[in-house]
Amino acid sequence: MTRRPEHPTHATGAHRAQRGAPRAARTDQETLVQRPPVPYEPYVDGLFTYCLSVLCEHDAAVAALGEVLALAERRADRSPEGAGTDTGLRRSWLYALARWACLRRLMAQGAKAGEAHAPAPVAAPRGRREELALLAWPEAAGTTAEQREALELAVRHGLSPQEVAAVLRLEPDAARGLLSSAACEVERTRTALAVVESGHCPVVSRFSGDAQVLLGAALRRELVRHVDDCADCRRTAERATAGEPWPGTAASSAALPVVEAPVAAVHAAMLDALAAYRQRGSAAPPTPRFDRRGFPQDPKDRAARRGRLRSRALTTTVVATVVAAPVLALWAAYRGAPETGESQEPASVSAEETGGTAQYPFDGTGPARKTVGSLSLAGPRAADLSVSVIGPDGSPVPAPPSGSASPPAGASTGLPSGPITET
Repeated sequence: MTRRPEHPTHATGAHRAQRGAPRAARTDQETLVQRPPVPYEPYVDGLFTYCLSVLCEHDAAVAALGEVLALAERRADRSPEGAGTDTGLRRSWLYALARWACLRRLMAQGAKAGEAHAPAPVAAPRGRREELALLAWPEAAGTTAEQREALELAVRHGLSPQEVAAVLRLEPDAARGLLSSAACEVERTRTALAVVESGHCPVVSRFSGDAQVLLGAALRRELVRHVDDCADCRRTAERATAGEPWPGTAASSAALPVVEAPVAAVHAAMLDALAAYRQRGSAAPPTPRFDRRGFPQDPKDRAARRGRLRSRALTTTVVATVVAAPVLALWAAYRGAPETGESQEPASVSAEETGGTAQYPFDGTGPARKTVGSLSLAGPRAADLSVSVIGPDGSPVPAPPSGSASPPAGASTGLPSGPITET
């Protein structure tokens, strides 16, 4: 069996529903006054169905669609290049605006739900519950939220994989992979429901009485596991899908229903949104931030970006504090040190010390040089130290008279040789 590189553009499950009945004829005045702008009228029903599937509340979906049309009118200059002539690009841009408006309202509802005095939800009327019942898709019970959103855009609204990628802000290859994996899960659930409808297995016989089984994620998981483990159920599943294409590569011809939009209420909501956007300051509702292609950015992406900026600022402050701490400590330790190039003054030395020359100055009397024989010291220190010449016999040699002449050069001094002792 060969694979065909196709992606689902129609319903792949057993649940079938007819499209809504055509709108009733309107008067000329209603057509002129209450009709949405002409460029967006072909997409009103699909946009309302998408908003209703996300918000699950009629009035909230009407208000969100009015906001989308008002944004499209005000921000026509921000639309992607070629959106005026390319219907596919214009459609994906409108669905991206609807997704932004719905996500913003869901975030606001989540914030209000956390309040202590949040109002209790009111039960919807019967007609509006029937609208929500048209959006039921039991075969998609096993898909994740991302897979279900991509499948809704591709199957119920007929968007191509490129358009789905633009709406969900994904790469085209990532969108194709998401659609293929989601289609495989839908086919597995569809096969399990075919086994339930056959009624041959006693374990799943309790489901055979209802052909429109609404499955939850847990029940679907148990049912698919049983079909994989039970030999009888596997054979039944093989017979049920014998003529079907390979799972995830093609789809059946049945389409999922689209809910008819209340045009008058949507037009009134658009006028209210336009009036609100004309206000200034905090009273004006928020507007999306557009990327380079002209598509609105996800509100969750903006919140994550603000969180990253706050974290980056905090990290920068902490790093600056850690880096500056040693510098401040070094400055505090050496703030009393001299500046660069400044030399310290040498310690002063006083000449007036005990026993120094300042206390006993030279009086200028007497000979300037003592003879060799007389080596006594003048002053009080003479009593402490005396020097004498010892002769060969060990007796001291007397010093010559102070007035005797010095011996001629080369003559012997007549002094005996011997050691000089200190007494």
